[in-house]
Amino acid sequence: MKAIIIYCSEYKKNTEKVARVFAEKTNAELVNVRDLNSIDLRNYSLIGLGSGVYKESMSPKLFKLVEKLDFNGKNVFVFSTSGIGVKFYNNKLLRLLTSKGAIKKGSFACKGCLIAREFSKNKLFDFIGRLSQGHPNDKDLKQAESFINKVIASL
Repeated sequence: MKAIIIYCSEYKKNTEKVARVFAEKTNAELVNVRDLNSIDLRNYSLIGLGSGVYKESMSPKLFKLVEKLDFNGKNVFVFSTSGIGVKFYNNKLLRLLTSKGAIKKGSFACKGCLIAREFSKNKLFDFIGRLSQGHPNDKDLKQAESFINKVIASL
């Protein structure tokens, strides 16, 4: 199995920590989307795509990349980190990948450290930010390991 993990991790490198777990477990090539000019996906049997959540969405850079590549028949999984750590944010990218013929192998999300005052004065975000401190932590990374093991077993 040849795998690649493509990620966008711009804020606190939360997503990069998770991407590294996936790359290590799959012996995958690890590529930050900002360093990727072009790629031929024909050589890969598993493709992971991940991003931090910025303004309620995964990175536009990742969406632009997916729009221009051929994912037909490719095994893919999506992952994200956010202040609340829910898979909901992955759905838009999963729908795009499915529309391009990709074979969905899973979705993973965990909390990522967020300093709310850098984004909003809203007290709700301050509360979410306090709950996200220290994430992704060892428990989150163990859950990422468990997730990727299930993805590998499904191939």
